[in-house]
Amino acid sequence: MAAIHHTTQIVTRYCESDALGHINSVSYFIYLEQARVEFLLDNEIIPNLDNWPFILVSTNCEYKQQIYVNDRIVVNTFLKEIGRSNFTLGHKIVHEDRDELLAYGESVVVHFDFEQQKSSPVPVEMRNKMEKFLK
Repeated sequence: MAAIHHTTQIVTRYCESDALGHINSVSYFIYLEQARVEFLLDNEIIPNLDNWPFILVSTNCEYKQQIYVNDRIVVNTFLKEIGRSNFTLGHKIVHEDRDELLAYGESVVVHFDFEQQKSSPVPVEMRNKMEKFLK
């Protein structure tokens, strides 16, 4: 198992559920997004949300067990790899009390130059902050 580089705690809400009484599959992607942003901020890879330098190019989620309203879940995030202009994060969603795997997701994020409208290399300072997680 990969080392955990960040933990995001979430209490699921009624508005995230569907007619079947469990958390809707779309909500899992919101949890992954929250975990991604907190990983970048809390590990000081980016200083704040101003001038956001990334685009999400791929994300997926494998559902292992159902999640319900008011469940306390944890998204454990870890850096899987860094490329020239991108990086991949893995996310394991677990139940806070039972530590059982509820879902697994991955996100591929690209460093992006919005003026040029194309990918750009991950800056050295940012890369150095992330590479420590791969050791």
